[in-house]
Amino acid sequence: MAIGRISGQMLKANLQRSGTDLAFETNLLALDVTNSRVGVGTASPATTFHVSATDAIRLASGSTAQRPGSPANGDIRYNTTLATIEGYSGGGWANMASGTEIKDLDNNTKIQTEESSDENIIRMDVEGSEILQVGAAGITFTTGGVVGNLTVSGNLTVSGTTTTIATTNTVVADNIIELQTGISASTNDSGLIVERGSTGNNAAVIWDESADQWVVGTTTATGADKSGGITIATGNLLAVNTGGASWTTACTFNEASANDVDFRMESAAQTHAFFLDGSANAIGIQTSSPAYPLDGSGNTGAWRLTSGTTGERPTAASGVLRFNSQTGVYEGCTDGSTWVSLATVSGSPTISKVSATGDGSTVAFAGFFASAPTAVANVLVFIDNVYQEPTENYTISTTTITFTSAPHSAARIFAIVGFDNSALQSGGVARSETTQATITSSATNVMSFNAATYRSAEVYIQFTDTANSEYSCMKANVTHDGTTAFGNVYGVVNTAGETSDEVTLTFVYDSAVVYVRAAVTGGTVKAVAQYSLTAVAT
Repeated sequence: MAIGRISGQMLKANLQRSGTDLAFETNLLALDVTNSRVGVGTASPATTFHVSATDAIRLASGSTAQRPGSPANGDIRYNTTLATIEGYSGGGWANMASGTEIKDLDNNTKIQTEESSDENIIRMDVEGSEILQVGAAGITFTTGGVVGNLTVSGNLTVSGTTTTIATTNTVVADNIIELQTGISASTNDSGLIVERGSTGNNAAVIWDESADQWVVGTTTATGADKSGGITIATGNLLAVNTGGASWTTACTFNEASANDVDFRMESAAQTHAFFLDGSANAIGIQTSSPAYPLDGSGNTGAWRLTSGTTGERPTAASGVLRFNSQTGVYEGCTDGSTWVSLATVSGSPTISKVSATGDGSTVAFAGFFASAPTAVANVLVFIDNVYQEPTENYTISTTTITFTSAPHSAARIFAIVGFDNSALQSGGVARSETTQATITSSATNVMSFNAATYRSAEVYIQFTDTANSEYSCMKANVTHDGTTAFGNVYGVVNTAGETSDEVTLTFVYDSAVVYVRAAVTGGTVKAVAQYSLTAVAT
């Protein structure tokens, strides 16, 4: 029978029925009288006490001092003092979440957290014998050891008075490593063997104590001493882990810096893909004669700079270069803190017009510009042919222009755009400045340019004679016809005390390079030139 929600007193007869099941609220609490079972959340309990739910059973909870006075084996409670579930067994309360051991049914295979009080050692027993201990000092095999493969992802340190690698020579795998144990104090003829295949080529790495040198190659090969490097015998390659793993520790070449040692790496088509010149203190990319700390003169392709958005810029430092993928320009730092765009030769800026008509009420014209101007002053805005002052009469947000007051009905609104283009005109390049040159009576190069790329140059030169406190400046135009250079000098200005021009300029064409050279009538002066170049017209 089932008892629903009823009011008034519960009939005593209902509770004294014999041989009839009883359920409260369908299956909230069910009494299976036939099988002597109680169900919570189920009308068909499968065990003496059966809870069918998805949440949890809440145990009795209390402190250590509140434990029951007469516990019996099998009691379970939550200890609020120890913050753990505990159970009573064998005359005492045990921490069920972290007991002292886990064992099998016959108690001969187990893991113990503590064999004696406060020992702090984990022990592993198998079939009645302890095989392993884990403590603060590390892992100790009391019997047996590692059988089979052992993979170590970090450092592996082997120590002790006697360390046995293997009883015989062991090949771990083809092309990997063979450990050679036949080391003799008299011959020192064995060591770490790296084999090419299962047939064995004995490509050994050996420290030959009698010769005081490393030997790489066959077990009978000879090699250079340790200060001169390692020699790999022809046909015997030193292959380190062909399975794809990588070095996990640092590797330093010529750490003592006491030897003039070169380092070279080859690619499929380049014998000097990477070359460290020990005597020149320089690195060459595809060149064996680097003339600068980093020299890529052997590469006929290009260098690829780092690329990133404005938000991905690193900390600025003088002399750094990068490509801004957000703005599409090359940029660098000249003052140690500010990023500036580098001007490049390109087509002329494209100037165009956009327009709208006022209605007497609209102040914000969305989509007025096809693309967002870089700055509010980079556009020229007119209303009825009257120029509007930036920020005072209008503001710009992305492609929307907003006026401080609504243009009148039928007002003609237009803007001239295209001034964001930072490219230079195609007829020239940014003005450049040379490094300082020392001028004597012998003609000395002041500046030069590639005649195959540029047809002419405009040059401004400043001369300084500090010994006599005399200074001068002049301009020159120079051009060429592919075989001869032509030039003229004008605008010569000398400081007080000069009675004649101190410097003479000459113009020379030599091997497709045009040179502007200077000589002085006496003494020594310093010269710095600024110049602009014009490309060869096609």
